[in-house]
Amino acid sequence: MNKAHRIAYNTVALYANMVVTMLVTLLGTRFVLEALGKQDYALYTLLTSMVLMLSFVNVAMANATQRYLSFSLGAEDKVRVKEIFYNSTVIHAVIALLLGVLLLGIGLPAVHGWLDIPQVLQNKAVVVLLCMIAGVVCTVLSVPFEATMNAHEDIFVIAGISALEAVCKLVAAIVVLHIEEHRLIVYSVLIMCASLMAFGCKRMYSRRHYEETHYTWHRVQDFQLIKDMMGFAGWNLIGVGCSLVRYQGAAILLNRFFGLLINAGYGVAQQVNSFLLFFANSAVRPMRPHIVKSEGAGEHLQMIRLANSTSRITSLMLSMVIVPLYINMPFVLNVWLTDVPYGALEFCRGFLAITLIGQLSIGLQIALESVGRIKRQHLIVGTMHILPIPVAYILFKYGFSYTFIIYSIIIEEILGLFVRAYIARKDADFPLKSFMVGHIVPCVSSVVISFAVSTYIAGLCGEGWMRLFVSTGTSVLSLVVLAYLFCLTTWEKEKLHSLFSAIVSKLRRK
Repeated sequence: MNKAHRIAYNTVALYANMVVTMLVTLLGTRFVLEALGKQDYALYTLLTSMVLMLSFVNVAMANATQRYLSFSLGAEDKVRVKEIFYNSTVIHAVIALLLGVLLLGIGLPAVHGWLDIPQVLQNKAVVVLLCMIAGVVCTVLSVPFEATMNAHEDIFVIAGISALEAVCKLVAAIVVLHIEEHRLIVYSVLIMCASLMAFGCKRMYSRRHYEETHYTWHRVQDFQLIKDMMGFAGWNLIGVGCSLVRYQGAAILLNRFFGLLINAGYGVAQQVNSFLLFFANSAVRPMRPHIVKSEGAGEHLQMIRLANSTSRITSLMLSMVIVPLYINMPFVLNVWLTDVPYGALEFCRGFLAITLIGQLSIGLQIALESVGRIKRQHLIVGTMHILPIPVAYILFKYGFSYTFIIYSIIIEEILGLFVRAYIARKDADFPLKSFMVGHIVPCVSSVVISFAVSTYIAGLCGEGWMRLFVSTGTSVLSLVVLAYLFCLTTWEKEKLHSLFSAIVSKLRRK
C-alpha cells in the first residue's frame, strides 16, 4: 500500500471512529447530565479538570515517544527503535507510579479544602477521584503501545479501540440511568473499567504485531537516549502543561468566582471542545508520521510541504464543522440537552473559535517536532497560554462577566499563531512569507466569506432542522469551492486527483 493510499485508509478509519465517538459523546453527555443532575455532573467535570491539569506529563511523554519512534523508523534503524520503546516503557512505568502518588497527595486535600464542594458531596468526590486516578494510570501505561501503533501507521487499529472505548462509556451512561442510588460512583467505576479495557487492547495488539514490543526487563544502557527523550519531553511538558493550565485552570477559576453550577456549562463546552479536537487530530494523525519520517530520511523540503498542506487542509475541513455549529449552537444545545446549563452557549461558541485558530498553525508545531527544536516554541507560546488566567482573575475581581475568560483566550491564541510562525522560521527554516500569504490569508478569507454567506442564507430560515441542514450544506459547498480555487496548491490538487482516481479504479474493479 503506497503512502497516499495508506493516508486515505487511515483517514477513513479515523473519520468513521469520529462519527461513532461524536454520536456516543452527544448521547452520553445527555444521559449522564440527566442521570447525575447538574450538581453531580458539575462535581464530575470539576474533578476531571483538576486531574487532567495534574496529569499533563503523560501527554508530553506521548509526543516525545511517537516523535523518536517515527524519526528512527524513517531512518530505518531497527535497533534504535527497539531501545526507544523499552526506554519509553520504563519511563512511563515510573511516571504512572509518581503520578498516582501526586494526584492522591494533591487531590484529597483539594476535595476537603480549597475547592468549592459541599460537605455532603466530599466523600462521594473522594471515590470519584480514586477512579479517575486509576484511569489515568492505565492511560499512562498505554502510551508506548499507542505511540508504536502510530509510528507504524496502524492508526485504523487505534481508531477501532477508541470507538470501542467510546461505546463502553455510552453503556456506562445508559447503566446509570437505570439505577436508583450511587449513580456518580457507579459511573466513575465503569469509566475506569473502559480505560483499563483500552489499555489491554493496545498492549495485546502491539505485542502481537511489533517486534520491538517484545523485551525482558533489564538495566537501561543508553542513558544518552533517555536524556534526549526526557529533554524533548521536558520542553513538551511546558507547552502541554501551560495549555492544560489555561483550560482546566479556567474551570477552577470559574468555580471560585461563580460557584459550582457554572462548571456544568463549562463542562458541556469542554465536551464540544473535545469533539472538535478529536476531529482535528483525526485529520492530522495520518499525516504526522509521514512528516516526521520525511525529516528523519533527510527530506527537509518534503517535510515543509507536508506540514504546510496539513495546516491548510485540516483547518479548512474543521471549518466545515465549526461554521454551521457556531450559527446553530442555540438550537443544537436545546436538541442535545434537555436542560442547557448556565453559560454553555457562550463557552461553546468561544471554544469553536479557539480550536479553529489553533488548527491554522498545527503544521508548524509538527515541523518543529520533526527537527527536534521545540524549546523556544514551548517556552514562549506556552508561557503565553497561562496569561489569560491572571488576566481573567483581575477582571473577575472587578466584577466582569464569566465570558471574559473566553475572550482572553481567543486574543492570546491569535497572538500565539504569529509568534509560532516566527519561531518556525528561525528553528525549522520554515518559509514565513509563503505560510502567511499562501495559507493564513486565503484560508481565513475563505472561512470569513463562508461564514457570512451561510449566516445570511440561514437567516432566511426559522431556527430548526431546516436551518441547520441549509447552513451546513452552504458552508461545506462554499468552503470546498473557495478552497479549490484559492487555497490548495497545484501539488495538492494533483495528489487529490490521483487519490480519487485510485479510489474510483478500485471500486470499478470490485
